[in-house]
Order: sequence, then structure tokens, then C-alpha cells
Amino acid sequence: MSEDLKLRNPDQVLDVRGESCPVPEMGASKKLKKMKVGQLLEVLTDHQPAVDVTLPSLAKNLGYPYAIIKDGEIYRVRILKVK
Repeated sequence: MSEDLKLRNPDQVLDVRGESCPVPEMGASKKLKKMKVGQLLEVLTDHQPAVDVTLPSLAKNLGYPYAIIKDGEIYRVRILKVK
């Protein structure tokens, strides 16, 4: 599933570059609530704790698959809304 998420185009993009926790997690949570099942959210962040802890924890707690793509200094965290 992770590889599929890396290849697929996101339905929504949330750019939180330059923001620290809890902004990336809170923004992703709000965005996911408004999205439809089957849609893919891409969160752009340069905040390492969001990549290492908070965004993966959010996805796991919701039961959503996710993938992390390193793109230079930016991370693209993709979360698939499945329910």
C-alpha cells in the first residue's frame, strides 16, 4: 500500500512548511475530516518531529495507511482516508 500512495496523485495538499508541532498534525486532522473516503492527503512539512512522530501517529490512530516521501529538505507525508 505504501508504494501505491507514493505513486498516486494527492487529492488535497496541505502546506505546513515552516510550522512546528502541533500545527502539522492539527491541520492534517482538520483536512482529513472534510475529505471523502478514498481521498489522499499530502502534507508538505520540513518539521522533523511531525515526520517522525505526530503525523504517523495521527494516521495510525485513525487507522489510515500513510507513506513518507523525502523530497530534498521537504517531506511529503501522504495519508489515505479509508473510513
